[in-house]
Amino acid sequence: MRELKTLTGRPVVVCTDGATLRGVVESATRAFVTLVDVEDVDRPIPAPIAGAVLIPARRVKYVQVVI
Repeated sequence: MRELKTLTGRPVVVCTDGATLRGVVESATRAFVTLVDVEDVDRPIPAPIAGAVLIPARRVKYVQVVI
C-alpha cells in the first residue's frame, strides 16, 4: 500500500471484501488506508459516512482513482 501515498489528497474508490467506498485518501501505510469525506457506494443512493474510515490494507481488492 506504499504506492497509495502518492494518492494522498486525491479522490478514490476503494473496493474491499465487505464494501465499496468513495473518499479522499488522507494517508496510507503498509497496514491501513485512511479515507475522509467517505460515501458508501454499494447502496442505490450513496450514503455518507461520518468521520474517517480506516481500511486494513489486506482487505483492499482494488483502488480506482476518480478524475
